Amino acid sequence: MKLGVVGPLEIVEKINQIIKSEFHQIKPKIYSYTSVPEIPKLLCDEQPFLDAILFAGETLLSYTEKHSKPIIPWEFIPRSGSSLLQVLLKIALSQHSIYRISSDLYDESTLLETYREIGIKEDQYQIYTVNKRPFDDDFINHVCYFHEYNYLNNRVTCCITALHNVYEKLTSKNIPCFRVDPTSNVIRQTLNKMQLYHLMQVSQGSQIVAISIKIDSPSEYSVFTDDEYQYIIDTTNVAKQIYWFAKRIQAAVIELGKQEFLLFSTKKILENATANFENIDLLLAVKKNTSSTVSIGIGYGSTAQGAKYSAILGMEKASRLGGNSAFIVYDHNKIIGPIHAADSKRQVNLDQKIDKKFLIISEKAGISINTVFNLYSILEQQGKTRFTTAELANLAGVSVRTMNRLLTKLERHGFCFEVGKRVMTGAGRPSRIVEIIIHNH
Repeated sequence: MKLGVVGPLEIVEKINQIIKSEFHQIKPKIYSYTSVPEIPKLLCDEQPFLDAILFAGETLLSYTEKHSKPIIPWEFIPRSGSSLLQVLLKIALSQHSIYRISSDLYDESTLLETYREIGIKEDQYQIYTVNKRPFDDDFINHVCYFHEYNYLNNRVTCCITALHNVYEKLTSKNIPCFRVDPTSNVIRQTLNKMQLYHLMQVSQGSQIVAISIKIDSPSEYSVFTDDEYQYIIDTTNVAKQIYWFAKRIQAAVIELGKQEFLLFSTKKILENATANFENIDLLLAVKKNTSSTVSIGIGYGSTAQGAKYSAILGMEKASRLGGNSAFIVYDHNKIIGPIHAADSKRQVNLDQKIDKKFLIISEKAGISINTVFNLYSILEQQGKTRFTTAELANLAGVSVRTMNRLLTKLERHGFCFEVGKRVMTGAGRPSRIVEIIIHNH
């Protein structure tokens, strides 16, 4: 655990010594200051490199919160009754009266409770406390004036402060002042609490999450309905996207068949990779790079088996809604969804149900949608976009003359263009090389 420790040098050194001798799993980074307004600058850009920050007092934390937003846990060491008893003992041993004091401790109830516990009745002491107000750049001067006024007007015999800068200023003016510092026991308790909280967060981040993914069945309007070969090719491309996603989230992948996959990752990795599920990029990747869609269920559970059950429940819920979406299942009472691809809108009409990019090319070029899809599948299978006419004709299973007529139609509308020529034999006529760009439409 990487812990930032913020406070006056004397106190942070005390905290550091306790950490080094008793908390070997904590790696402290010390941030000492000479004045409170320095703290936000000290911590600027430091939070991403720490797991938590410990402030030597509540005032320090409150002031820093005004200038910086916590992105990791922040905690302060409280000024407990034991710390106050320690100070009262010092006052008594220094022969100052503990019955007439001024204090800037925010927790006034602790002060009054401590007096009751040592058997001093309310009518026996006179305590002046500073008015609580937001910490600003003039706050230290305000508190110093408060203590100085009470002492110089003989209302108190000494002052109690929780602020290092106040202690230094009053001491320099020879005003009896005693600083309430956290005891070693209170520091230990706070460090224990922070360490346990960190371990709990790490444990939660390591929680197993299951992701159930099903490739949606083609609709009755899809080009896949009459072409099983092309469907297999596209299913392979979907699987490729799923494995890329699994790599990103460091997931173990189990194939449950040609159309279903089960992934196991951790809560922290998955939520970071999807920006807390605001962007499940697998949905968009499948939509952009294939002609299929997927149904996704993300399941949490106290066991891997429970997470798997929740994931399948979410996947089935997405599938019943028509697919191309995800559901997150925490338990039966908390289900979030449907979540769609970042640029996705629900498909509501026939034109949208037919593979839209192929439909546009088919209508513009005046060729069948199945022919367009056949060309698309060749490009995917071969992993390139440039071919000779003869190569394309052979791969498509048509004559060179038929392929030339098809390419001419695509050229007229910007879906294909000639990029060069190749001599196939020593005396033969050069065969033109064309580039097909239906991928981008």
